[in-house]
Amino acid sequence: MSMEDERLLVVEDVENPSKKRWVALGLFCALNCTQCYVWNTWGPIAETAMEAFPSWRKSSVALLSDWGSITYLTCCLPTCWILNSSRFVTPIRLAAVLSTLATFSRCISSQEMIFTITAHLAAVLDGLAGVIIGPSTALMSAVYFPTGERTTATGISSAFNQFGMALSYLLGPAVVKNGDFYFNSTSRGDNLRVQIMSLMRIEFVAQLLVLLGILSFFPGGKKNSGGNAETPRLGVFESLNRLIKQQSMWFLCLAAALSQGGTGPWLAMITIAFGNIISQSEADNLAFWTVISSSILSLLISWVMDVFQGHLKLAIYTLLLTSSAMFLWVILLDYKILVFHKNELYAAVVLGISLSWSSPALFLELASEIAYPVSEAIVGGYMIFLSNIVGSLFYLSYFVPGVGDRWSSCIVLGNLTLSTILVGYVKDEYNRSKSE
Repeated sequence: MSMEDERLLVVEDVENPSKKRWVALGLFCALNCTQCYVWNTWGPIAETAMEAFPSWRKSSVALLSDWGSITYLTCCLPTCWILNSSRFVTPIRLAAVLSTLATFSRCISSQEMIFTITAHLAAVLDGLAGVIIGPSTALMSAVYFPTGERTTATGISSAFNQFGMALSYLLGPAVVKNGDFYFNSTSRGDNLRVQIMSLMRIEFVAQLLVLLGILSFFPGGKKNSGGNAETPRLGVFESLNRLIKQQSMWFLCLAAALSQGGTGPWLAMITIAFGNIISQSEADNLAFWTVISSSILSLLISWVMDVFQGHLKLAIYTLLLTSSAMFLWVILLDYKILVFHKNELYAAVVLGISLSWSSPALFLELASEIAYPVSEAIVGGYMIFLSNIVGSLFYLSYFVPGVGDRWSSCIVLGNLTLSTILVGYVKDEYNRSKSE
């Protein structure tokens, strides 16, 4: 390469930082969306999947979702080390490869035993991709975006993660139809398996396109550090030691874990939670519009927080308090303490989840501010690690007869109420912004 070519490349890099960061954010959001979609494949079609594969039970569907939490709990530490020590693009490419392999493995065979094995293998592989993507959300904003745009960028990433879940409630039931078109149960089971395999192939093609986009166009970016470049970042173990010793981080991360670790799995299993009140198709539609509403509200609130900086704690507290009130409304309707109206139940669920799910970007940004100079990847990994502990315990409740489906809404209300109390004890600090 000539000196002139090198000079032109440098000029292009300086003149197009905005274009590069939005390309990076767009591709990261696409991966975030498809990975979440693959993770939530089975919740929206739980009933039809159990009919297509007679050996499957509610606990089987719950375990397929729970692999995401299990892989996170076992692989979080080495992943955070990789994110903290390598260029951002490398682990993102690895996550895209893992999620693509996950979708490919489910296309091998529809024979029940083989498909069950490949479905669990896919859940593990996609879970490993999620281990990388989760802690990368706040890091993505720190690496590519300046102060004043980071909360918005984190909010966009979180919104696309939620949009992936919304797509699962739209595409899954549209491809795998739960209608009584066949009198012979064997023929009906065969037909459902054909539809499920069609869904698997659609997911594989979509994920493959995302992989090709990331391998071809994802910009390299700088080394994984945000904030003031002159401030040295800490190693993984020193960072964890600091996080564990900070009281505000414990309060904040536990609040995030309880609120997100409960509401996420609850929505993923909503067809089971409301099985006696609304049909699967109604629950799927409710979940779809709930997540769409969450995505829009998350984007709006993240943008507002960038405009009016320094009020993250107040915003989180208000969102969780209002979400708790909405879930109390859900329980009163579910238990017929209030006169039951479906429209009221729909409104309470949409508002309750939307308000809670508008907070992850705010949690991540406030935690990154308080914990600075700890890397955003380690802060995010620590917070999501705790969330996955809560999520795993929530999914395990479905293995206890009569507990998971009957008491799930009460568990979520308790989590949100405790989260609101914990946020009140957080000391509002903006160390990262001050350093810049």
